[in-house]
Amino acid sequence: MSPLIPLRDPNEDYNIKRFYNCVCAQTISTSGKFLFAGNRAGDIFVQNITNFQNSEEMRPPLKIYPQGEECEINCLSFHREFLIVGSIGVVYGLKWVEDKAELATGRAWEIKIPIDVEAIEVPDVNYMWLRPETDLLYVGCGDNVIYELNLEDGRITRSFKGHEDYIHGVCGSGTDKLYSASEDGSIRMWVTNQKESTGLIEPYKKDTLVRPEMGKWQGALATNDDWLLCGGGPKLSLWHLRSMECTSVFPFPGKVHVCDFVEDMIFVGGEHTNAQFYAMNGKLRADIKTENTAVYSAVWKTEPERFMSIAGYSNWLSILNDFRFLDSKIELYESRSNSDTTTVKGENGV
Repeated sequence: MSPLIPLRDPNEDYNIKRFYNCVCAQTISTSGKFLFAGNRAGDIFVQNITNFQNSEEMRPPLKIYPQGEECEINCLSFHREFLIVGSIGVVYGLKWVEDKAELATGRAWEIKIPIDVEAIEVPDVNYMWLRPETDLLYVGCGDNVIYELNLEDGRITRSFKGHEDYIHGVCGSGTDKLYSASEDGSIRMWVTNQKESTGLIEPYKKDTLVRPEMGKWQGALATNDDWLLCGGGPKLSLWHLRSMECTSVFPFPGKVHVCDFVEDMIFVGGEHTNAQFYAMNGKLRADIKTENTAVYSAVWKTEPERFMSIAGYSNWLSILNDFRFLDSKIELYESRSNSDTTTVKGENGV
């Protein structure tokens, strides 16, 4: 007798993942030897990137760790021996065993995001920023709040409220400065021992930045001691923190989902197939064609060698070794006929 509900075809599910893969999060291990990427389908990919510049050396196989169909991987971070995962309503840690290159299949710890009694749905953890010297993790969530999580004891120690829509990005500088980007169109500045924000930037109100057809939201930000970089619907812009003046505007054509200071350059990616590098004065330094229809994540390092991975809406990671050209690619879900990946199933897997 045929079942009332047709059985799902695993090969068909796998092919759907290949064709519609969307990687929103990446991070690199403390050792700099391993790259982690996570997607909306709930899979975490692990790739050994040691000596990745040597094209003649055989690469170790990619490993896939399923986290379950209900677990979207929205953001990743790495601290000590743990891969930290931000998902729907929860932040959790997976033990990483470096000498075996293995990720634990069970959660070592988890911290649940508070749910307002009037909330219709559980808030997403949209972004995480780690201050490693203090064991504090700052998470921007879909309930418009930034939470300070103490990774030493698993407590939420502080919350920052003021945004009127969900948080897209969080970053910090020094020992107590914090910055946040929101769907409400603002960048807020915080001092971590104060409840109220100490400053506000609204780029969509500036004629040279506004793009009405793309909205007012702020999708990404980055900072160092002197400068703040931000963009989203409005153009990517550089702000001097002491004077609070916008000093440079960058002609990246799409909506902005990721930006960063990379050496003496500025990196940007978003709703565009290309990722770009600019000089601080706005001059284009490199235009990188990627496999993505949109870029949502980029991670990089400079020691012991340069390495950058760019990810987004595609089944490929775009790899840069010198920050000027696309050097190689990593296919995440390979064709089952020639796959060299290992899928590790466990209590979180399917």
